Amino acid sequence: MMVAKAYCPGHITGFFEICDQPKDILRKGSRGAGVSIEKGVVTTVSLKPAEQLMIKVYVNGVESEAPVTKNVVEQILRIINEKFIVTVTHEIEIPIGAGVGASGAGAFSTALALNKALNLGLTYDRVAQIAHIAEVVNKTGLGTVLAQSRGGVEIRIKPGAPGIGYVDLIPVDPDMVVVCGSLGPIETKKMLSNPEIREKINRIGGRMVNELLKNASIEKLMELSRRFAMEIGLMPEGIKKIIKKLEEKGFAHASMAMFGETVFCFAKREDSNQALNVIKKYFGKGVVFISDINFTGARILGGSI
Repeated sequence: MMVAKAYCPGHITGFFEICDQPKDILRKGSRGAGVSIEKGVVTTVSLKPAEQLMIKVYVNGVESEAPVTKNVVEQILRIINEKFIVTVTHEIEIPIGAGVGASGAGAFSTALALNKALNLGLTYDRVAQIAHIAEVVNKTGLGTVLAQSRGGVEIRIKPGAPGIGYVDLIPVDPDMVVVCGSLGPIETKKMLSNPEIREKINRIGGRMVNELLKNASIEKLMELSRRFAMEIGLMPEGIKKIIKKLEEKGFAHASMAMFGETVFCFAKREDSNQALNVIKKYFGKGVVFISDINFTGARILGGSI
């Protein structure tokens, strides 16, 4: 039995521009900005040789279809052209489908763990490219894996998979944390396929990347993120209300995650419970949490053969 474990942070996008025109899937991606959060996904993979390929994926103990994860496993096993019974176990600390990067984190941590378990010797960027392909093919994300490969509060300047796309970072105070509340999904696939929404995203998002580069700060990131969500017309009334309440309590750096009925804000660690309580009041039935910013990106946690 070959076993390995890997971790990938969650990720929240504040605003973005769709860049999926290139024919080469590794050059498809997005420009934009967001933050990687310490809460994420820990994935354990175990493999044993078999006559026929069989892939089972468990999400927090429940067997799941998990098409993005299965795509990663299939891509990697095609490299060595061998058959295994593969069990992938995801421990997910973040809401799924809510704009917090769960599918990218699942894909990336699976790819890292398989590379380790099979002793493939693929580089970090090559492993990340496999996760990026799985996300793009399944229309679950465009720039998430690139951001998760770097960590921090990022500006994705050049689109594409890790090794092709380019990310720069906004320097942040180490005692800044992210406070988040989510009522659930706004389906990314639908958003990325709607011509009217795509046109608005690209007209507004590309311009905002250039604006943020002139003033790379959390304040500017969140101001642009709020403008982006309002201008593309996707911010539900409930989220507008929470952002207003957060501002009244002194938390001006709040916006909506792309894409999810999810609000997030930056706060100093000592003030974060106050921000959490504001969000809890309105998102009582949702998932509400505080997370450190992740500065490492995805990484191996160990493996044994």
